Amino acid sequence: MAIAVPAIILGLLGLILGIGLSIAGRMLALKSDPRFDIILGFLPGANCGACGFAGCSEFARATVEGKAAPGICLIAEEEAINEIAKILGVDAGSRQKLVARIHCCGELSENRQKGDYEGVKTCLGAMLVSGGIYRCSYGCMNLGDCINVCSFDAIKLREGLPPEIDDKKCTGCGLCVKACPKNLIELVPIDKKTLIACLSNDKGKITRQVCGVGCIGCGICVKKCPNKAITLTNNLARIDYNQCNDCGECVKVCPTKCICRLQ
Repeated sequence: MAIAVPAIILGLLGLILGIGLSIAGRMLALKSDPRFDIILGFLPGANCGACGFAGCSEFARATVEGKAAPGICLIAEEEAINEIAKILGVDAGSRQKLVARIHCCGELSENRQKGDYEGVKTCLGAMLVSGGIYRCSYGCMNLGDCINVCSFDAIKLREGLPPEIDDKKCTGCGLCVKACPKNLIELVPIDKKTLIACLSNDKGKITRQVCGVGCIGCGICVKKCPNKAITLTNNLARIDYNQCNDCGECVKVCPTKCICRLQ
């Protein structure tokens, strides 16, 4: 009997606390915004996280709460973004289709390697262990870190060359950009087809020793560009895509052919 009384009291206290929490939960619960489910239905459901949120659900919640603009999602179709903007009563804003480009086109053969690599078969692992597999310390290692994070099957491994990106499948989510330990991948406007496929800051003599198609910093492209869209910094030519009109003059004069025009 002495044990039963405390047990009964504890049981009653638990019941009272449970009822109290249930009532408080109902009173304090926020009403579900009906716009949430509608907006979520317009999103692609890829949950890639490129928008900066954990997934499409979190992004939809953020737009309803006014914490994110619809155009942050780079994957959804423009029509879907416009519909979301209408639902929220905000301006969708203009979006420019971006795709990933790899700033490397060098040959990835055994004779370009430093030696045999037996470590973890990831780009990050190879860079941490030896600074990279190939003699060019700036180039692609072709171990597929970018491919592994692409949810859209837009990047394909190639034998002896850096991976290839399919513009039709690439959504510009930017996950491959973050995954590349050499920072070789950049998002650029899809209508810009001129690419400097090199990211080496080595002097021309060293570049020639380790790669047959690297930028040697000669500056010819800078001089020949009629739009002043190319600059030369630290032995490397870079394109300002806001100024470039894809005239192709730089492609014609590049002596190593590291400047190319994509199809």
